[in-house]
Amino acid sequence: MTIGKFSSQQVLTEILKAAMGLCGYALKWIHADKISSEKKLVLDDSFPPDKAVDFILLLKVALDTLDKAPLEDHHLASSTKQAVAIVMNFSTIEPQAIRDVWLPKGHMWKHVDTIFGLFKDIVYHVVDTFSDDNNLPSAIADTYQAELTPLMLVLVRLVSEHPDVREHLFYKVYPKDAIDFAVLPENRPGMAAKLVRLMRSPDSGPFSVSTITGDLLLALLGNDIRQFILTVGYGNAAGYMVARHIEIPADIIEQVRESSSESGAVNPVTGRYWSQEDTNQELANMTDEEKEREAERLFVLFERLNKTGIIKTANPVRAAAESGRFEELDDCD
Repeated sequence: MTIGKFSSQQVLTEILKAAMGLCGYALKWIHADKISSEKKLVLDDSFPPDKAVDFILLLKVALDTLDKAPLEDHHLASSTKQAVAIVMNFSTIEPQAIRDVWLPKGHMWKHVDTIFGLFKDIVYHVVDTFSDDNNLPSAIADTYQAELTPLMLVLVRLVSEHPDVREHLFYKVYPKDAIDFAVLPENRPGMAAKLVRLMRSPDSGPFSVSTITGDLLLALLGNDIRQFILTVGYGNAAGYMVARHIEIPADIIEQVRESSSESGAVNPVTGRYWSQEDTNQELANMTDEEKEREAERLFVLFERLNKTGIIKTANPVRAAAESGRFEELDDCD
C-alpha cells in the first residue's frame, strides 16, 4: 500500500519517529527535577505509573507494530526500531492497565514471544555468520548493537519484573533436560550457546552487546551469580563480571579445589563436567598460534581481574613466562 509517494511502512516509521520524539520531550519534562542540561535520560527514566496511562495507546500501537513487522534480511525494519525505542520508555509491571497491555489476558505471551523471536533470529544470524573461534569481531557486534541492545533491554526488564515471564523464556533458552554438561557451554546446541558466544564478543561498556547479554543470562538464572558461573563457565563469564564489578563467590573457589575428583561435578571455570576435561588432549589439538593467542587472552584477563580487585592472585601466565615455561615463537614458526 502506498500513500502518495510513500509506502505505508515509511509513513508508519515517520509517525512512530515523531511519537518517539514526543516521548522524549515528555520524559524530560516529567524528570526535569533530576535532569540537568549536562545529564541525559537514562534507562530507568521511564514513564512513572501515574503518567504511563496517559500514553497507553502509544504503547499498544508500538507493541502491535512489533507483532506485525517482519524482519528484513535479519534486520529490524525502520518502523520496528522506532517501536522498540518507544516500548523501552514503559515499565512492564505497573500500573495494572500497562501490565495488561504487555501481558494481555488470554494471549499472555503474544508480545513477549514476538520480541524474543525477533531477538533470537538476529542472534542466530550474527553468531552463525560472523563468529570466529567462538568470538565475534567487534565490527560485527557494532553493526548490530543498535538492534540487539534495545531488544535485550526490553527482555531484561520483562524477565526481571515478572517471574512467570522469566520461567517462560528460561525454557526457551534452556529447554528441559537440554543442558549437557559434557559439552562446553559455548559449544552446546541451541540459543543458550549462542548467547554465551555473544557474551564473549570483545566489545565493552555498560550498554555493549556482550554486557547486556550477560545481564539477560543472569536475569534468566534468577540473578544467582553462582548458578550463572556454573551454567556458562567462569571463563565465559569473567569479562562480564569485570564490566559489572561482580565478585566471585567464595564457595566457587572452594568448589574448584574440592570437586575435581567428584563424579558428576561441574568445573565452574569451563561449565563442563570434570570428567570431560582433557586439557592435555585439547592442547595437543591446538596450533602454536592458537596456544599463544589463548595465553595472551588469559594474561589480559588475569591482569584485569587483579586491577579491579575481583581477585588478588599471581597471574599464572606471567609466572609461567618468568619461569621459562613459555617459549617465544618466531614470526616464521
